[in-house]
Amino acid sequence: MYKVLFVDDEALIREAICENTRWNELGYELVGACRNGREAIEQIQREGAPDLLLTDICMPYVDGIELTRYVYENCPDTKVMILSGYDEFEYAQMALRYHVMEYILKPVTAAELAKTLTATRERLDEERLKKTNLQRIKGEYISNLPLLRGRFLNNLLSGRLSEEEIRERLSIYHLDLTGNQFAAALVEGDDFEPFLKETKEERNDLASFAVYNISNEIMEFHRCGITFQDAEERTVLLFGGDGEIEEKILKVTEEIRECLKTYLGIESTIGVGRAVRGFLDIPASFRDCKRALEFKFLLGGNQVIYAKELQEGRDDMVQAMPKLALEASAAIKSGDAGQVKGACREFFQAIRQSGLSKTRSIFSIQNMLLSLIGEMDAANLAGEVCRDEKELLDFVYSSEKLSEIEERFTAFCLELSGSFRNEKTNYCRRQAMLAMDYIEKNYGDSGVSLNSVCGYLAMSTSYFSSIFKAYTGETFVEALTKKRLEKAKELLSSTDKRSYEIAELVGYSDPHYFSSAFKKYTGMTPMEYARKTRGSL
Repeated sequence: MYKVLFVDDEALIREAICENTRWNELGYELVGACRNGREAIEQIQREGAPDLLLTDICMPYVDGIELTRYVYENCPDTKVMILSGYDEFEYAQMALRYHVMEYILKPVTAAELAKTLTATRERLDEERLKKTNLQRIKGEYISNLPLLRGRFLNNLLSGRLSEEEIRERLSIYHLDLTGNQFAAALVEGDDFEPFLKETKEERNDLASFAVYNISNEIMEFHRCGITFQDAEERTVLLFGGDGEIEEKILKVTEEIRECLKTYLGIESTIGVGRAVRGFLDIPASFRDCKRALEFKFLLGGNQVIYAKELQEGRDDMVQAMPKLALEASAAIKSGDAGQVKGACREFFQAIRQSGLSKTRSIFSIQNMLLSLIGEMDAANLAGEVCRDEKELLDFVYSSEKLSEIEERFTAFCLELSGSFRNEKTNYCRRQAMLAMDYIEKNYGDSGVSLNSVCGYLAMSTSYFSSIFKAYTGETFVEALTKKRLEKAKELLSSTDKRSYEIAELVGYSDPHYFSSAFKKYTGMTPMEYARKTRGSL
């Protein structure tokens, strides 16, 4: 960073340039912003000379020309740039006399100033380089060689370099990548926890370096290419060779995977790109191996995944997703745990066979989940699963394995199924109780029937009959008859009403039918029952 002292008596201009100039990005550190030349000289005397002085000309007390002369005479290493609204030859002459680097006319845009500062920084760089000890430069170069190599190789993968630049830098950095075929591979640790626990460390970068180190040793042993770490600290393998190199690549990558597991306890997944011809096609192979790693989500980790063997996404599987969602929903509503597990298994198998990317797979799972939550809303059960829904969505977004999501998703669906089953049970119980209450309030109405109670409850006769029998142990007609006849027994015992009057009171319009039903229920006629019970009172 070069230190810059900025001097201008106009507050608005001073503040605008200070705030709008990306000093650090341009390679500078703004050490002060003074209002006039006198303040600038005082700061220089107090804190030392800056690398660059950026000053206006017309200022009170000490103007820019006087300040420039002071710097010229007392600070030979400080460069000066004048920023002025005066385009006069006299000022330009004085600027030349005091070796001013740039004379910039106001107004100046932030972009123009940045461009000038960049050019100035380059000139400062050149001068600094000339003054730096050559041996120290060599030492710095050697110590930073791994970083420089890594930067070059990452640029190679991004496709930013020409073939000529690639060959030149391979030579400069002493990197061996030769042959008529090339391929990239990407090593990704599935779980660093066993390694970190064993080493009693909590740094993922240490585990990442350990993966790189083992991989590099194996690559050097086989002399088949280059190993380095990308910006995300993942280990990248670049293979080069003559003839068909796929077999050797798969052999080496499998050896790396096994050694990482054996010696570090780290399970890893290695994505291998297609073999290509020419340096300029290496980025395509790298894109392949990144795509192959995406399939770890579908296929599981701890394996070598070769992009060449992957199937493209199948449209028929994608189109089947809505149907599978409906089947899962129906299974959940059925309350049958076996059906629920089967529907979830079929859904996730379809995702695996679809060949979708991780993002699109998660999108399908999310749609399925939202569809099921919609069903819960319709059944007024959403409140029961709101918390679980959020936790599941968070898990889906963060998980790296489809198998883990399937297990969690299936458990969630079983929970939903249980909620539906409980709600169904509660609903049936409520409807049976309402029917019993209906009997209690209306048994005296001869018009009460199965159809009337079903109309009251807004249910079909068949469905009502099944749930009523399940929760009361008798049919609706049996319950109604029992209520009517028990009430008739009570009236016959406690009143002196005649049989036909009691029949009407308990909902029988035909006294003869009432008498027959009563005898069948009690073994006595109404008159016999009345004589027996009234006599005992």
